[in-house]
Amino acid sequence: MLARQKNSKSGKPIPLDWSEGVARLLNESYKSECKAQKRYFDVYGQIFQEELLLITSWLSDTDQFAAPITLFLSCSPDDMNTEKKVKETQENYIDLIGMFFDEIFASEEWNEFEPDWQEVTHKNHTYWYKITRENVNATIEANKLLGENFDLEADLEEFEDDDQ
Repeated sequence: MLARQKNSKSGKPIPLDWSEGVARLLNESYKSECKAQKRYFDVYGQIFQEELLLITSWLSDTDQFAAPITLFLSCSPDDMNTEKKVKETQENYIDLIGMFFDEIFASEEWNEFEPDWQEVTHKNHTYWYKITRENVNATIEANKLLGENFDLEADLEEFEDDDQ
C-alpha cells in the first residue's frame, strides 16, 4: 500500500506526460548530482478519491539493488477539487520535491529518513510526506502479483490473533 489514506483504493495513475515531465525536470535540475552518483529520478503518481499521491525516487543507474531515496507526497481532497487547485498542488509538489532533495544533496552524510507520514505546510497548504528507502517499482510489481485485495496489515492482524 503506497497511499497515505487506508481507504485509498483503486486509484488511477497520474497522466504520464506529467510524471515524465517532473522526472525530466528533476534529472535536468540535478544533473551534476545524478552524474556524480550514477543515479536518476523516477516519478510515479496515483489519483485517488481521497488524495493525490506523488512518489519521487532517486534510483541507481548501475545497481538495481542499491537502496533508493524515495519521497512520498500526499494532499487532501480539498487540494484537488478544482482544476485550479490541482494545478496549484502540482506546482507546490514540485517546490517541495526540490526543497527536500536540495536538503538531501546539501549533506554528504544525509540520513534523515522519515518512514511515517508527517505534515508539512507550504504556501498556506497542508501536505503530507514521508522519505523512505522503498523501491516503489518493486512494490508496484509485488502488489500486482499479490492482487488488488491483498491487505498486509489485515493479514498480519489475523496472523497475530491466530497465534494467541
